[in-house]
Amino acid sequence: MKNLKFLLFIFVMVCFTGCTTEYNTDDTGMKITSSSINALSKTDWKLTKPTTGEDPLVFRLSWTKARYNYDNGNYIYADDISYEVQVDLTENNFSKTKTLVTTKEVYTDFFTVKFKTILDDLKGEETATLQNISIRIKATSSKGESFSEPMNLTLTSYFTIDPVAKNIYIIGDMNGWDNTSKNYIMFRNSNNYQDGAYTYTGYFPAATYFKFCSEEFLGSYDHMYCAGNGGVLQQGNLGSFYVTAGYHTITINTKDMTWEITDPNITNPTVYNQMGPIGGFCGWDNEPMMTKSTFDPHQWKINYDFTSSTACKFRGNKDWANNWGGNDADIPYGKAIFDGPGATVQNAGNYTIYYNDLTGHYAIVKQ
Repeated sequence: MKNLKFLLFIFVMVCFTGCTTEYNTDDTGMKITSSSINALSKTDWKLTKPTTGEDPLVFRLSWTKARYNYDNGNYIYADDISYEVQVDLTENNFSKTKTLVTTKEVYTDFFTVKFKTILDDLKGEETATLQNISIRIKATSSKGESFSEPMNLTLTSYFTIDPVAKNIYIIGDMNGWDNTSKNYIMFRNSNNYQDGAYTYTGYFPAATYFKFCSEEFLGSYDHMYCAGNGGVLQQGNLGSFYVTAGYHTITINTKDMTWEITDPNITNPTVYNQMGPIGGFCGWDNEPMMTKSTFDPHQWKINYDFTSSTACKFRGNKDWANNWGGNDADIPYGKAIFDGPGATVQNAGNYTIYYNDLTGHYAIVKQ
């Protein structure tokens, strides 16, 4: 019986001693074991533009608890801990972090819209190109803070609005002020939808008044681009642009809201009798003939149905000595050079094609 009591005494003492050492609150020499992010199923992700009212799940991110370690090998978890999920472009090295969420849980869900918003904020603009991003977990409690090792991913987002430059048309004396007319298009040097620059160089046979109208507002005068004083571009049913007879270059910028008219050095340019788009779609011969403008003999236009992907360039008077093409990816807008390869029309369908033989500017616009 005495032996039994002695063994019971020893057992109680061992339990008491173990409890007091494991939960020792003396913070001397304490070290923090940071959270560790659990691996995802893949490291490359692409966001798909959701339908209105939806916000699809991209992935669930989880991590281990941060813990606080003592020199004697024991550790504890803090009750007041919180976790901040931080995101940044990898190149920034977390100098411009954005916080997805702060939580007491050890997981969070990445949804499409919020993830895209964070990426756009980090880039300073919408982007649909692949970006390298890093994610880390910041753990904070009364016992200190720590950061996990980052998880590196690649992410491709989407544009909220399709990144296509608007088509802008000239409305004025040259087309009887028909506010539905698409006979005269403003050309562009760039297909970057954020570039607001448009240009037109042409021959004006007489003093001419005109304005400009974006395609979505055709049929009305209320939203036309008009000539404000001092090169300021205005929008509304306001003052017209004016040029005298001769060659003129008109440029407008719908982003900076500016305009300018200059006189190019053009003397005795070639006037072609025929002009046509040419490429694999017509066997590089017997090209369809474009219609020459009755107002300006250097402006050409045609509607054409492409049945498959094809290169498209331009040939004057059915003579290869007069052929011009843009670069493969210069579509719908481009500036052709002599014997250039030609822009590639990717998709079958009906297109309106414009060509300016003074400058080589063209537009191949899908209807």
